[in-house]
Amino acid sequence: MRYFICLGIVLMVFAGLVVSPVAADDTKAVSQLLKGKIDSALAVLDNKDMTEAEKKEKIMSIVEPVIDFELMAKLTLGKGNWIRLSGEQQQEFIDLFVERLKASYLDKTTLYSDQEVAYHPAVKQGSKIHVPMDVITKDKTAEVLYKFYSAGDQWRIYDVEINGVSLIKSYRSQFDEILRSGTVQDLFDELKRPADE
Repeated sequence: MRYFICLGIVLMVFAGLVVSPVAADDTKAVSQLLKGKIDSALAVLDNKDMTEAEKKEKIMSIVEPVIDFELMAKLTLGKGNWIRLSGEQQQEFIDLFVERLKASYLDKTTLYSDQEVAYHPAVKQGSKIHVPMDVITKDKTAEVLYKFYSAGDQWRIYDVEINGVSLIKSYRSQFDEILRSGTVQDLFDELKRPADE
């Protein structure tokens, strides 16, 4: 399921974050970091001695440290909607969104098949680093772009683009639509629904 792992590792930089300048060797370090995570996850998926539940637990332990799930939650809601929520509602949204995203990602790990991954050099984008790659199947190639920011002494993923479509922007569009015509509780109810519905 190399295709879905690359699409799923997803997953992100909220307004006001302070990041350090990109050093000359940071692009190489970030590329190696991402490749190591993806290769480790793929090795778990190829392990015939592990149950599906064990694979999911192990994969999440591999990818979770490099994905900023909480930041991703804030970015998908957007600054305008974020400030509409009380402190309690903000925390509930983060909890629900992160749970939903992790469940959606892990569900995709059961769809593993033998796709190829072509890694490309990382590119500096101001204080951020973008790492492009191709996920290749017999029928198609998906262009995947991982976006990293500097979180103190480590680099973390804050967004993923698939064929030019940002994961953050896609979720934000959905959430904006719900909140324009409904309430915060409607949004929470939607996030509580199974991801595959």
